[in-house]
Amino acid sequence: MIRKATAADADTLLALERSVPEAAHWSPEVYRQILQVNPGESMLQRWIFVADEGGLKGFIVVKLLRADMAAEAEIENLAVAPQARRLGLGLALCKVAIEACESASVQAVTLEVRAGNRAALSLYARFGFEQTGLRADYYANPAEDAVLLRYKQKIAG
Repeated sequence: MIRKATAADADTLLALERSVPEAAHWSPEVYRQILQVNPGESMLQRWIFVADEGGLKGFIVVKLLRADMAAEAEIENLAVAPQARRLGLGLALCKVAIEACESASVQAVTLEVRAGNRAALSLYARFGFEQTGLRADYYANPAEDAVLLRYKQKIAG
């Protein structure tokens, strides 16, 4: 079951994120702030969707930025617990995130991923993302390029 995360999920989200080395690692305060923000307060909105299969098995964080009537979104983080991989959870989380973006009239969805993360690159390609660029030495520990991706399907309009 994929659902929106709640403030009660913050500690479990953090533990899941820490169990996935490929995920972006944020402070507990970042997760709590995302889960407690009032979407009407700012032009910036974030959503966290979780895969809840008898406990949190994965999550996706989407940042939505509105500028006048246009909206763009960025997938900021995606993590699936190591024991729950290759079960379609990453694809399901992407599907829900893209559907939420379509409902918000988003015109583009972008993300970046480590060049060496073949599993993530394969997942995003299967979903319809295409490479738009490369940021050399973007990541540290280890140093690695970031592959820039954009959802190539028609989003809104």
